[in-house]
This record gives sequence, C-alpha cells and structure tokens, in this order.
Amino acid sequence: MHIEILLKSIDAISRIQRVMIFPLIALVFVTCADIFARNVLGSPLIWGFDVELQLYAALITLCWAYSEHRGAHVRITILPEALLSRRGQEILSVITYLLFLFPFAIVMFIQGLEFAWDSWKLREISITTPWQPIIYHVKAMIPLAALFLILQLFASTLRHLIAALKAE
Repeated sequence: MHIEILLKSIDAISRIQRVMIFPLIALVFVTCADIFARNVLGSPLIWGFDVELQLYAALITLCWAYSEHRGAHVRITILPEALLSRRGQEILSVITYLLFLFPFAIVMFIQGLEFAWDSWKLREISITTPWQPIIYHVKAMIPLAALFLILQLFASTLRHLIAALKAE
C-alpha cells in the first residue's frame, strides 16, 4: 500500500511536466516571428535564436521523466519476447534499468550539477549572438531533469520488479 502511494507520487511529479506544452507553443511563435522578421522585414530578431535555443533546451531536458512515465522512450529488444516468460521479461527490464538507465541518469545528474554550478558561478552568458543572454538558468535544467528522471526510473524499476514477482 505504501509503495503504491510512493509510485503515484513520483508519477504525479512526472505528469507535472506536461506543462511543457506552453514552452512548445512559445517556441512555435518565436520561431515564426523570427522567420517573418528575417524573410519579410529583412532583419532577424536579435533575441530570436537565443530564445528558441533556450525554449528547445527546456523542452528536451524537462520532458525526460514524462517520456519515461508515458513509455515514450526508444526501446531496444535484446531478446525476442517469445524466448522469455512474462517474469523473464520483467527481470530483464529490471536488469537493463539498473545496468544502463540508472548509470546514465546518475552521470547526467552529477555532471550536470558541476556544469550548472560552474555556469552560475560565472554568471555565464551566451556569446553566439549580439544579444548575449544569460544561460546559467538553462544549464541548471540538466541536473533538475536528471533528478526527475532518476525518480521516474526508480518508479518504473519498482513496477517491473513487482510485476516480476507477481508473474507466473
């Protein structure tokens, strides 16, 4: 019973990331405005590229856990399902989560913390355009997204383990 509450809480955190539809809508408008300004007015928006890049970064990183929650990540079949029982499939899922996905997410979290911390200390700005916006807040999304992913991977792994124990 307590495990189910924990799993539902983690899923709720991941479902909150559905709000990323709003940056997606903003990205579409900014991209269209930038294209219009460049092609019709003959002068691109000084801030267009940077805002597009930051919105896109937010979309990519902050949707990792939601994608895992929805089962939308790319899956690779290691063994054909016909070779394994339901229990075997669930055990294989637990093993692959522990061997591949958790290490990836943990490395992303640890390296992302260092990356973001260095950026915050420097008050880093982008030098790709004359606008030169701050970018340390964008880099802070990496460890945050990795933390959300770790939580969702924990919930998914636990579900696979429970399914393996219940399977015949």
